[in-house]
Amino acid sequence: MVETKDLQKLARDLYFNPKMEFDGVSGEDAMRNAINDALGGQYTIYSWQKHKQDVFQIIATAIDAVVPTLLTNQFDNLADIRNVATGDTPLFKVNDPRGIRVGRVAAGDQDLRRQTITGRSFQIQTEWFGAAVYAEFEQYVAGDIDWSTLVDRCANAFTIQIESMIADAMTASYDDLDASYKVSGAATLDAISTLANRVKLKASAPVAVYGTASALAKVAAMENVSLYSGDMKNEMNTKGYLGMVRGLKLIEIPQAMKVNSDEFAIDDNKVLVLPDNEKIIGVVLEGDTQVIEGDNTARNDLQMSMKVLQKIGVGVLQMKVYGMAELAAK
Repeated sequence: MVETKDLQKLARDLYFNPKMEFDGVSGEDAMRNAINDALGGQYTIYSWQKHKQDVFQIIATAIDAVVPTLLTNQFDNLADIRNVATGDTPLFKVNDPRGIRVGRVAAGDQDLRRQTITGRSFQIQTEWFGAAVYAEFEQYVAGDIDWSTLVDRCANAFTIQIESMIADAMTASYDDLDASYKVSGAATLDAISTLANRVKLKASAPVAVYGTASALAKVAAMENVSLYSGDMKNEMNTKGYLGMVRGLKLIEIPQAMKVNSDEFAIDDNKVLVLPDNEKIIGVVLEGDTQVIEGDNTARNDLQMSMKVLQKIGVGVLQMKVYGMAELAAK
């Protein structure tokens, strides 16, 4: 049976490069061979009943190798993604953003109000999320199940779920922001610049504006297009937005789609203003993905079903210093 580290590498590499080779064979064949070895080289109902737990473990290991990579690629600038063992609750530490106040002291008087220099820690609770899939038994016997595609689709499903949870958490956090750190209605470039300066001074760090390509394009359009240089126009045509507007660095958050929907997961009408290297979202993936057999007791047909389960938690670290601005919908 393939080693766990080799299987993890195979799953990651195969997801991003379906035409890859692994140990002299195609990546798809390598995954199929791993399943075949787990089944003792036989595609029969008896081999499935005897070895299905080994197959489930391979699928779970492959999914666990892919999902964190997909999330990191999408939200590395925004989210602190933690993989922890079952039962562990990681602490997300946030420095207290308040400055230390200096006051006048009368001669001989040392009575000063103390201020803590420690930050706060947050915990994010996880919940079970799951998906159920199946294949026809005839496909299994004929060796026609594309196991790598099964892994990729399950990994995508959980990634989309987490993306939606992150997007929902960011949207909900807008209402909790202090009025000084959000721009409501149709923001102007002046208002965004003022917000960015406030966040910069509060955090004592450079800041950038984050949003989808569509959102950043709206920010760029606020500047006088007639003042664009030739390079700026070329950049706008190439990327769809500018990397820098009025001294503000613009960084894209890749858009995502809600599952089985034409609706975007991330709001194209909001932008975030964040200090450099500040991650305002905490994501917890607790324990290994669990793949178990589905309930076939109520079925008369020959189908192989399985449930894929994962414990996930997402939360906004509210004490972080950041701002948000609403943009005019177009």
